[in-house]
Amino acid sequence: MIDISTVASLELIQNLQNNKSEACLFGLMHQTQTQMGARLLRNNILQPLTTPAALNLRLDALEELTTNEEMFFAIRAGTFEDE
Repeated sequence: MIDISTVASLELIQNLQNNKSEACLFGLMHQTQTQMGARLLRNNILQPLTTPAALNLRLDALEELTTNEEMFFAIRAGTFEDE
């Protein structure tokens, strides 16, 4: 967990000059389609993974999504079915 002063200083969730601005890490990354996705992104920013095994699993998933465009768009559209 990242402490509140670090969150504010790094402008992870909101901009210091303008609270409504998207000029923060969350605002720049926020491409989610649902409120649940937005909450998950916020939680991942505030509680980043720290174990190598968990990080490697996430990197593997990202690699799969970036190399398999069809799977990415199917997941995004909610039509993906695991074989």
